[in-house]
Amino acid sequence: MRAAAAYFLALLLTVPALPAGGVPQIQNQNGTIAGTLRASNGEPAVGVRVAALSRPDAVQDLTSLSSFAGLAETDSAGRYRLENIPPGRYYIVAGRVDTPTYYPGAVQVIDGTLVIVATGLTISGIDFTLNNVSVGRADAALRGSPSWIVPIQVKIEGDSRVPVFTDRKFPTLRFARTGASPVDVSLNAANVSLPYPDYAVSVENLPDGYALKTLVFEATDLRSSPLLLPAANNRITVPVSQSLILTLIKLPAAPTSGVRLAGQFREDERRSIYLSGMPGTIYSDRTWEFLGVPPGRHTLVTLDNLRPDRALGATLIVGDRDQLNIALAEISVVPAGSAQPSTPTPAENRQPGLRIPPSAIHGRIMDANTREPLTAGKIIVNGNYSAMFSLNDDGSFEIPNLLTGRYELEAIVYGIGTVSRTVELDEADVTIELTLKP
Repeated sequence: MRAAAAYFLALLLTVPALPAGGVPQIQNQNGTIAGTLRASNGEPAVGVRVAALSRPDAVQDLTSLSSFAGLAETDSAGRYRLENIPPGRYYIVAGRVDTPTYYPGAVQVIDGTLVIVATGLTISGIDFTLNNVSVGRADAALRGSPSWIVPIQVKIEGDSRVPVFTDRKFPTLRFARTGASPVDVSLNAANVSLPYPDYAVSVENLPDGYALKTLVFEATDLRSSPLLLPAANNRITVPVSQSLILTLIKLPAAPTSGVRLAGQFREDERRSIYLSGMPGTIYSDRTWEFLGVPPGRHTLVTLDNLRPDRALGATLIVGDRDQLNIALAEISVVPAGSAQPSTPTPAENRQPGLRIPPSAIHGRIMDANTREPLTAGKIIVNGNYSAMFSLNDDGSFEIPNLLTGRYELEAIVYGIGTVSRTVELDEADVTIELTLKP
């Protein structure tokens, strides 16, 4: 990954500025990646370079020209479009060449998400926010200077697993210095890239149930002293043989009634997880669990997903036995209020471990006067504009793969208006009719 960052830096320092939306022409490339880049205040990030960086099987191959697949500049609306991208796996990077942001908003390659391009495929909606450390031009004081690559080790006394989400929090290591935006990395990061040699280091969002024992770099206690990195030459990256070591203590948990639910994600993506509105714990090995779960029908969902249309979930019957190896499936939309605690529905003597099949909302939009179907529009669910469903030629629509819960529908008919409806979905499909007056 250090080779990738070094190559991206060297490349962008030599590439001339491109017009908005422009890309270099490279032969034999046949995919497209598009999206929108925003600043931290939510406004479009205008005139920012965005690139696709190939991730081959061998990391050292990133130093070759074949690792660079596209370069563009965002337009006045923050939009970018990378064309002629060959099939493969890519990191999408944006902003300053010395401290770029990796899609979906990370400042470390390890926290970036790969985008997979297939032959002839156009991938849209690769939207992300430019981290503050990537805003502006490269720091002139750092040009030609090294970037320290500091290995990180996180140890948990009382458990071998490192929590990356728990107690509604994403714990992070923060590296801060006066006059610069802080660099935050998750606790499962293998290393951190730092463009300056001195930082104050802290643990942010340390969840309940854990206590900080030590935070050291060599013989320096970083709880009371800054991180001072050694002198270096003018290479892009300087390996540091010593590691920054964070040791946490897992505190004894109070006894709880109820059972344990657990599973494992197939993909290594940053997300949170909730069961009937109560947060669970996700670990760095992609396992997750809930403790002290009472009996009843529960809705389990992932939130804070990198893409809102890639949420996972299940509706489960919980009894008096632990349920392990639970597999979650993709759902169209997360029910409204999924992070708000709710009382589970009684199981009604159903077999513990039963998985309730997903349901669907079927509907039609009609002219209130003529009863003719309205066909030009879309349905937005729970205010999530990544979860839009089109109207068919007869004014009908379908929202499939839904868990039990509440859904707020907003039907937008172009040139006429909008109509809203709340749907409480239980365990069966629901059919509704919406009407609008032109």
